[in-house]
Amino acid sequence: MKVISNKLGELFEAVIELVEDRDWPAIHNDNSFSFNWNFEKEQIVYKIRLNLEEEILGLISIEDIPREFRIHVRLIELNSKDVGKSKRYDNIAGCLLAFVCQLAFQKDYEGYVSLQPKTDLIGHYIAKYGFHQLGKNLFIELNDSEKLIHKYLKNG
Repeated sequence: MKVISNKLGELFEAVIELVEDRDWPAIHNDNSFSFNWNFEKEQIVYKIRLNLEEEILGLISIEDIPREFRIHVRLIELNSKDVGKSKRYDNIAGCLLAFVCQLAFQKDYEGYVSLQPKTDLIGHYIAKYGFHQLGKNLFIELNDSEKLIHKYLKNG
């Protein structure tokens, strides 16, 4: 998967991996993340970073809910340097969400992923990533999940 440098217009290889114990102090002490990620330490948390660098570009906390055949996104946040008009890289959130969709297919959940936006980003998730609204939650599944995977993980 690749993220786009907004400054150079080039693609850079990125990796998504589980947050390790050694990452937590940097996440907590770095002013790059505004959410208190210490509340997510007992959850499944992934990070995205450039292939040859250690700096975390984004984080996503998920909950596997097998009885409902879905993965729920508890929290997603991008490094503050990658938010807004002056962000360094684009596609970070898309890569993280597509990765979770891929996990949902691997678990035979038909790509079913849900989230409950904590801000007024509902329209953004619907327009940019193909989520659908169901009450207070948003969800994505099947073809829309496959499209997200193709676009962000396979550089479609």
